[in-house]
Amino acid sequence: MNENKTKGFFDWIKKKKRLIIGLATIAIIIVMIFLVDFQELIQKIITIGFGGLFLFILTYTLAFIFRAYKLKLIFKGISQEISYATSFFSTGASFFINGVIPGKVGDFAKMFIIKDQENIKLSESVAGVAIERLLDLILLFGISCFALIFTYMSNYGETSTQLILGQNIQFYLAIGAIIIIGIFIALILLIYKTEFIINIIGKISLKFADYLNRFITNFKVGIKKFKDHKKNFVFVVLLGFPTWIFDALIVVIFFYLLGYQLNILLLLLAIILTFFSQAFPITPGGWGISDNVGALFILFFYPEIPFIEILAIFIIDHLFRHAYVLFFGGYSIFHFNFSLKEIENLRE
Repeated sequence: MNENKTKGFFDWIKKKKRLIIGLATIAIIIVMIFLVDFQELIQKIITIGFGGLFLFILTYTLAFIFRAYKLKLIFKGISQEISYATSFFSTGASFFINGVIPGKVGDFAKMFIIKDQENIKLSESVAGVAIERLLDLILLFGISCFALIFTYMSNYGETSTQLILGQNIQFYLAIGAIIIIGIFIALILLIYKTEFIINIIGKISLKFADYLNRFITNFKVGIKKFKDHKKNFVFVVLLGFPTWIFDALIVVIFFYLLGYQLNILLLLLAIILTFFSQAFPITPGGWGISDNVGALFILFFYPEIPFIEILAIFIIDHLFRHAYVLFFGGYSIFHFNFSLKEIENLRE
């Protein structure tokens, strides 16, 4: 009897999972907003003003323009011509879905939208998006590693009185660089020694291992086609830098407008960490998770700034991004007449 009740409870949880996650996310947002003082948060937004809002819209729009053009070039590199409109609005739709559903489910939607709009094979669409995602990962790890090493070298030899857990800041920068390099090596091994890595992951999660194996396989198939379009490949890699730099610069703009002139490279690292944290399927758009991850990272290097102040700026950054994505991505979903109900089928 008790076993039936327990099973019934877990079945109910499974059916109401989306509602529970949604309510929990709303609760987290409310708690965070009032934790940082709602009136103070509003005052900070007023301080940013219309000038800051315009700068944010311009910067974020440029990031989307570069991102969409990069995706178009990727498909051209695998001998598939897609329109810029499809690339642009499918990107908006994927960001919208990622903002309302936990995990990077938007990538699945992007694959199917491109397939349907351009009448190409699903395998070709998957290959294009897989190349985009893996190149982004490699680039983000590269930027992170460069930022950590550069920050370490720029402070090398200086006497620092700031100690954290008994260690100088440079110690943690060096550890961070080593970790990033380790992850980067693991990513390269995943590409070149796929079967070996997949077998290890399969011992932990067969479903994830199967998904990852298909993803890497499509990436390899697609990347081979770039041999005949080497110029395109170079352009794709180069376009990745302005794309992510414009995306990451938004948090720098907010910190500087609110009077905190912190190390730009550390701010870029913090926002990259928030991007990574949003990949974990915990809350839609990473609400409550990514904000605290970014704020804790900055607090680590600037303990003299109250945590609440730092968290408030990351919340503002998240609010502005989310509002933009809801408007742009919402229109993109409407543009393609793509139902959110279809997303559940894509996750199977």
